[in-house]
This record gives sequence, C-alpha cells and structure tokens, in this order.
Amino acid sequence: MIAGGALNIALWPIYTNVHGPGSVDMQGEVLGMGTLFWGSMMEGPSGLLIALGLAGSYGRLTGRAGRMARVGYVLTMIGVVIPALVNLAILAVIPPLLAPVFGTGLILMAVANRRTSSLTRFSRLLLWGLGIVLFWSVLWLAAVRPDVLDQIHGYRIYGAVANVLFGVGWILFGASLVARGRITEAGRPIPATSPSS
Repeated sequence: MIAGGALNIALWPIYTNVHGPGSVDMQGEVLGMGTLFWGSMMEGPSGLLIALGLAGSYGRLTGRAGRMARVGYVLTMIGVVIPALVNLAILAVIPPLLAPVFGTGLILMAVANRRTSSLTRFSRLLLWGLGIVLFWSVLWLAAVRPDVLDQIHGYRIYGAVANVLFGVGWILFGASLVARGRITEAGRPIPATSPSS
C-alpha cells in the first residue's frame, strides 16, 4: 500500500506536465511517452500495489469485524483492481467510474472495524478519508463543467486531491497497519525486547 501510494504521488507531476492544466490534452511527452502511457502507469501499477497490500491485510481488515467488513473489502478490491488492470491492459486512463464502489468498500471496512482492535482509530479515519476522496473525485468531475475546470485549473486540483492526497492517505494507512502489527499480532501483545537482548 505504501509503495502504491508513493508511486501515485511520484508519477502525478509527470502526468500533469505532459497533459497540461486543462481539459484539453496538450500532447506533451516525457521519455518519448505521452499522456495515455503516463496516466495508465500512474494508476495501473499503483492500484495493483495497493491491492496487494490490501490482500496481505485481509485478516486484519475483516477478521473480527464481520460481514460488513468482508462486503467492504470485496467492494474495495473491485474498485481498485479492475481500473488498475484496465489501465495496464489498454494503456488508457478511464474516468473514476468505480470510485464510488471503491469508496463504499473502504467506508464499510472502517465502520465494521469500529468495535474491533484490528484497526486503530487513526486507521479507520484514514479509510473514511480515502473513501471521501474517491466520492469527491467523481462529484468534482461531474459537477464542474469542463470550461470552468479549465479556467480554475480544475484538473490540477483534481489531480492534487485524487492522486497526491490519495497517495498520502495510502502511505499513512499502510504505515498505520505496520505500526499496529508491531503492537499486536492476532490480538496478543507482542513482547517488547530490550536493546541489550
């Protein structure tokens, strides 16, 4: 998850400079590759890395939280894996059509884990925040007309939230799971070792 978030952040400046700030693709190139390549590379591999992190955290995200968490997990995986595979398969950026599914899945996992010790409060807040960013990304593109988006550099605003803030959220969420894993493993405290041991 951390690597996926970091990759999303790292590739966003390349993509936005190749595309330009508006809705019209400026047809720029970096390393001989254009907008379609950089857009799919930004969202494809990072999505698969996030999915891999989620797969490795399945037990922690769903174990004690019940059916709602499992439904949320499935929706989250659908929302992250399908666009990632599509981006990798056809090298094309698709609109965030599955973002509401992805966001709903994350929020369901946060709600389902509110009474378990699997996730910290901070981790649950991050899931809520990531879900809200996903819903915002769809609403932003649907609610603001393309000519207005161009006037206010709306695609850069979109990218800063949907790619950079989203990436930061995944880095923080992944780090919170790693930190939580050091504190507890399957509900049992992990004994601390002294530096002299």
